[in-house]
Amino acid sequence: MNIQEALQQSKETLKNISFTADLDIEVLLSKVLNKDVRLEKITNSSYEITEKEKKDFNELIKLRKKRIPLAKLLKVKDFWNFEVNVDNKVLIPRPETEVLIDLIVSKISKNKKINFFELGIGSGCISMSILDHFKNAKGIAWDVSKQSIVSSTKNIKKYSFEQRLKIEKRDGLSFRPKQMFDLIVSNPPYLKLSDYISLDKAIKVYEPKNALIADNGLGLKFYNRIIKFYKLNLKLGGLLALEIGDNQFDLLYNLLLKNGFRIEKKYRLINNQVRCLVAKKIA
Repeated sequence: MNIQEALQQSKETLKNISFTADLDIEVLLSKVLNKDVRLEKITNSSYEITEKEKKDFNELIKLRKKRIPLAKLLKVKDFWNFEVNVDNKVLIPRPETEVLIDLIVSKISKNKKINFFELGIGSGCISMSILDHFKNAKGIAWDVSKQSIVSSTKNIKKYSFEQRLKIEKRDGLSFRPKQMFDLIVSNPPYLKLSDYISLDKAIKVYEPKNALIADNGLGLKFYNRIIKFYKLNLKLGGLLALEIGDNQFDLLYNLLLKNGFRIEKKYRLINNQVRCLVAKKIA
């Protein structure tokens, strides 16, 4: 069996499972062959796959057919300038979270010396991106999940950021730091229970529930805590960067206004929902 035949056969298997079947099979076959399959299709499409490679590839296709997310099969996800290690205990980094980083870097001078705090570090992708862009930055990151601490520590060490970021297992709803910061950033759980119930099965089965659900109400539990209490840890003129859920912007806009913040920048999805925002502490 050559590369072209393997791709075509697997496409038939996944075409009713994944909207990105073509990409999925190319990525999985690339992993097995340790080759760029897109390039191989052009330059060496007649390459004959060995029996072991065929077996390994078919095994991955079977798992993908069970709707296991591609990132979980690969155990990595590309984010910013990194290949972030992920497992079943941490949330897969999303493209819109990269937009949150874009908003931050658009509001702070690249050479500025900043001290930042991240609440809910997860895989570590946000803190890593900040440390990568701002060479004079250092920070602290908390998470209540032991597995998130393990995963983020592994990623931080992989890219040699451990001297600039202190990771601690702490409950951000019960404690707050003693330091003052130039930037506080968070992508907290923001779904209400009814939103979670309607999610794709693959997300509910293969991603951590506690990283997704905030509460049974409007999904604002963590934002209330961050905006009302963590503002005390933010310097005047400092920035608060948040990823938020659908239909939460208007409520958060008013909450931010009441607590001395001004919206500096926001990002809307194609459905006009605000997904990311940056606010400045002005009072």
